[in-house]
Amino acid sequence: MKLEACGIDARDRVLTSAMAAASLVSSGERVLVCAGEGVVEAVENRGALPLDPEDETVANESVDAVIVGFHREFNFQRLAASANALHSGARLISTNSDPTYPTPGGLLPGNGSLTAAVAAAGKTEATIAGKPHRPIADLALNWLKLSRNSPGNIVVGDLPATDGLLAAELGFDFGLVLSGVTSAEESMSCEPTPDLIADDLRTLVELVLA
Repeated sequence: MKLEACGIDARDRVLTSAMAAASLVSSGERVLVCAGEGVVEAVENRGALPLDPEDETVANESVDAVIVGFHREFNFQRLAASANALHSGARLISTNSDPTYPTPGGLLPGNGSLTAAVAAAGKTEATIAGKPHRPIADLALNWLKLSRNSPGNIVVGDLPATDGLLAAELGFDFGLVLSGVTSAEESMSCEPTPDLIADDLRTLVELVLA
C-alpha cells in the first residue's frame, strides 16, 4: 500500500522476508506460524499448512517447522507452543534477526528479539531467511533469473549491515543512500564499503544512469 501511495504498481514484484522463510518449507508440511498474516499467506502459497500457536489442539499434533516473524501479538502462549514444537523435533525458521523495530514513538522489540526468546525456550538455533542471508538471496536470484556475480546489478539500501551484506551475498554492487539510518560520517568507514553513496534514491539513480 505504501508503494501504491507513491504511484508505484508493485503487485507481484515485491519479495519479502516472509516469502523467504516460507521457501524453506515444503508442500504438505505442517508449520506453526508464530508471526503475522503475511507469513500465513506465504506458507499457504507454498502448499504447506499453517498452524495457529494459540490453538490448544496444536500441542497434540506433529509440527515440521516453526516460523517466527514480527508481530505485536507475541505472548507466553505463543512462546510455549513454539518451544513445545521445537522440543518435539520441529526446525526453527525466522524471517529476520532485526533486534529492534522503529516506530514514531521509539524502538520496539524487533523480530530478532522474538526469535531469541523462542530459540532459547526451544533450546535450538534459528535459520534466518531474510536479508542478508542466503534464503532470500537465492529467492531473489530465482525471481530475477540471474546468477551470483552477474555484472551490472546493484543492491540499494540504507544499512550496510543488511543491504550491503546482501549485495555481497549476491555478488552485486552496493549503493548506499543516506536518507535512512546511516549518516554521511558513518558511510566513510562502514563495511562492506559501498560502491556508490548518494544522499537519496533519486540522486543514486542519477549517479547510476550517468
